[in-house]
Amino acid sequence: MIRPDWFNPPLLPGMPDFHDSLEYLRLSRNLSRESTAQQAGISISRLNQLIWQRQIPGTKVFDKLVRFHGLSPAQRRHWEDLLQPSRPLVSTDELRRRLTAHRVQDHLDVLDQHKILGGYLDPLQTVLMGNEVLHRMLPGLDQVDHNIIRWMLTPAAHDRVYGWHGELLGLARNLRTALARHRDDPRAQELFHTLRKDIAFRSAWDGSPMQVTYDWPRTTPMYLRIPGSKPLALNLEINEYGACSEVSVVHGLYSSPAIAC
Repeated sequence: MIRPDWFNPPLLPGMPDFHDSLEYLRLSRNLSRESTAQQAGISISRLNQLIWQRQIPGTKVFDKLVRFHGLSPAQRRHWEDLLQPSRPLVSTDELRRRLTAHRVQDHLDVLDQHKILGGYLDPLQTVLMGNEVLHRMLPGLDQVDHNIIRWMLTPAAHDRVYGWHGELLGLARNLRTALARHRDDPRAQELFHTLRKDIAFRSAWDGSPMQVTYDWPRTTPMYLRIPGSKPLALNLEINEYGACSEVSVVHGLYSSPAIAC
């Protein structure tokens, strides 16, 4: 639970939680509960029930709170996820079995032939299957259980990724949506506690409360340092894998002459 601290700005340091985020939004605006309830158009008793008794709001109260706090469509969706029961994650072994049955390795081999990065990710940003180009771009991925956000915290990522801090923030925003949906799953909790041990992740997470990203949109390339060449612009496209909704497929296009240097 969030504890009020009038000497420091409020944070959301834990796993995503609707009730904690509701209290965070109040504290971040330096509002009393009475003022929040009055301006949002709900009773103070109802607000206290939501925060202290951790009750679930009805549709009308939910809509009033969304409007009062000016939540974006993505933030509203995030709250909706948090009010739904946590969903269990499908194991990585099972997802890899499904991908093998769908013969996705054939697809990855074709991408390698055309020097296109390719990979299949689970909701926690773990690479289930990836081609040679992906592993060449992300050296040492196998040493962190093939998890991209854990890889971003390694020295190899610091050395390779231009705009490293911004990329880490983007991954944290996307991870927040996945953790909301799977917050009670032991694997999701284990990953979060592992990441919290890293000061850079804590800074990115605590410094971006309520910032969420769905569907991995990218409008700009990721820039990578490749030995012997100029910075490499990697244009990433990430979409849901149609044959398995728990999996995302990533493609990365870059200048082949640069990678050949």
